[in-house]
Amino acid sequence: MTDPVDVTDEEVKSIAQSILIRYGIDFTCYEPKSFRRRIIRMLSLHDLTSVHALWIKFLSDPGFIYTFMNGVSVGMTSMFRDPVLWRSLRGQLQNRYGHRDTISIWHAGCSTGEEVYSMGILLREAARTATALATDINQDAIETAKTGTYHKIRMVENENNYREYNPYGNFERYYRKAEKEMTMDPELINHVSFHYHNLITDPIATTHDIILCRNVMIYFDHAAKAKLLAKFYDSLNPGGLFIVGFYDAPVQMVDEGRFDLIDPDAKIFVKK
Repeated sequence: MTDPVDVTDEEVKSIAQSILIRYGIDFTCYEPKSFRRRIIRMLSLHDLTSVHALWIKFLSDPGFIYTFMNGVSVGMTSMFRDPVLWRSLRGQLQNRYGHRDTISIWHAGCSTGEEVYSMGILLREAARTATALATDINQDAIETAKTGTYHKIRMVENENNYREYNPYGNFERYYRKAEKEMTMDPELINHVSFHYHNLITDPIATTHDIILCRNVMIYFDHAAKAKLLAKFYDSLNPGGLFIVGFYDAPVQMVDEGRFDLIDPDAKIFVKK
């Protein structure tokens, strides 16, 4: 692994534009400082000494674009992250959808699946049924989400968050233990369909009762956030819930003519 390489703002713009032209994958809307940090990380991981060397790698190795995409889009998450949200969402499911046989959910930017399994546990404990779509741009993350296998060190944080969400529950009944890893009960995601999806460029053909896009928009610039908010509005059923991460789009960016903020602490909006 090489020492960190300095990358200029112009090089960040250049590589993003080149990837867009050659592969049709749009990184131009990524928040520049965040994208720069991730480029530097990829250079270091692959022993590349410059952005020019990175581009040569793209040209000489056709499959490297997928490695790059997975490396740039890697996210850190945990189950029941921000337990205040999950407690609030449990109440919202009962109050708003208690009369419904089933609901439709979109996990937009599902990463490695911790949020999807959290929702699966919530649905089971609330005796609710759903159909769900889970999408991400990172193919490796999607494969991890499908298997539901996580290192036992990560499961410590997951269990602590769960206890804050439900101090009377038993988290251990939702996974099986191995020496170094824990695998979630696959029945928790029987209602979920996993797909590759680029939030910025790819359309979404279905509408949903709940959309969760948490800790994803933080990586996009202002224009991309506005574009995504419009997409999410169009993809929600009337009265549907839209949930963002605690550090994603500022509340003031969310159009008050389209959404009501019904829980400021949990960052839950409802479509008007």
